[in-house]
Amino acid sequence: MQNSIKLSAHLYNYGIDQLAFFDEGKGEQTILLIHGFGEDNTIWKNQIGFLSTHYRVIAPNLPGVHCKPLVLHHSQAPSIRIYVEVLHELMHHLNIDQYFIAGHSMGGYIGLSFADDYVNHVQGLLLLHSTTYEDNEAKKLSRMKVAEFIQEWGVSKYLETATPNLFGDAFKKTNPGTIQDTIESGLGISQDAMIQFVFAMRNRKAMTHLLQQNNMPVWMIAGDADLAIPIQDSLEQIKLLPSSNSLVLKEVGHMGMLEATDLVNQFIKKMLLGYKDAL
Repeated sequence: MQNSIKLSAHLYNYGIDQLAFFDEGKGEQTILLIHGFGEDNTIWKNQIGFLSTHYRVIAPNLPGVHCKPLVLHHSQAPSIRIYVEVLHELMHHLNIDQYFIAGHSMGGYIGLSFADDYVNHVQGLLLLHSTTYEDNEAKKLSRMKVAEFIQEWGVSKYLETATPNLFGDAFKKTNPGTIQDTIESGLGISQDAMIQFVFAMRNRKAMTHLLQQNNMPVWMIAGDADLAIPIQDSLEQIKLLPSSNSLVLKEVGHMGMLEATDLVNQFIKKMLLGYKDAL
């Protein structure tokens, strides 16, 4: 069952502009939800409604999403870490010292870098339709084509073209409204930010070592119909985790938090309840 909740956006000044974030619920544990590429923080609305009854939930937009993108010096290549720094400063601003992270797709890449850099703050990490692998050469070429498409045709055309392919076939047929809502939620992302995200993803390094450490639990959720993150890649990584630290969603694409809301919510709840035993 999806929990409906009226979300109130707060604003955080990251030096160039103000990004919006949701701050809902109270509890001893806090979870930071990081959205993916072509999305905003409303992608998490079903999770926020469910989790905020027991936990504090922080769900920010990334810089460039309904606000100005980060300005990089001409010698500075876009990197995942530039977003980590903004979100770390946000959590510091909120006086939250310890928290879990759940990242969807690109949000998972940010979560991995976050956990690698700030081991004293991150209590656990959930990769939701994400991967610890770096881009192979074919994927790097694909990223270039995405950047060129966005440069030529704009954000709206890209989202209209790409977003439906993120969902599993069964869900796509029965939930056209959800897909349209997902497209519309991304329309406020600037073209410069989208291209910056593409290159940050392309430039990232592998983080597979985080699946094999014993200091912080890592969990993974994968969809067996995910066209963006191949299921075989996910299964290879899941093998490195304790058996209870993963969930494979049947007939689900890249958007489990919308396609299989209840299963995702229950997994996150179980994850937060049992994190001390998850290593």
